[in-house]
Amino acid sequence: MKINSNEELLEVIGEGFLWNIVSEYIAHDIEHIKEALRQLGYIDQADVDKLTFAEDRDSDEFNIISFSENGHTLTAEYEMPTGILTCNEDKSVCFHMTACCTGTIEVPDYSSYDWGALDFENMNRPQILSYSHLAKLKSLSYEYVEADDLNA
Repeated sequence: MKINSNEELLEVIGEGFLWNIVSEYIAHDIEHIKEALRQLGYIDQADVDKLTFAEDRDSDEFNIISFSENGHTLTAEYEMPTGILTCNEDKSVCFHMTACCTGTIEVPDYSSYDWGALDFENMNRPQILSYSHLAKLKSLSYEYVEADDLNA
């Protein structure tokens, strides 16, 4: 596929590539997830401290809000509504957290990398993540956080 603009590039790689990059980051972002859950007054803080695992489960869209160009790098602001399963080792503490993940991510622009040679739609997750060097996650925050205790 030929990509003719940076706007088109971000539209093409949003769902198939950037979603996977952010989703993978969430799986390793336990401390920030705990911080977001600690803001909820209705969750036992001792249970939050026990969390060791997170997985993005319910996200189905990746929205580019805006982007800027600097040289051959694009900095995109994104939002990704998601549901995250988080639990401890023995699953005696489990929460389903819903949030809107927002942040910024950088990628090479359409003219500095042959993005058209990549078909993320037909790749599995490990194949997609093998290109993670092309994206630099600059920030991620969890907004509008709610959680359900799955063991209650």
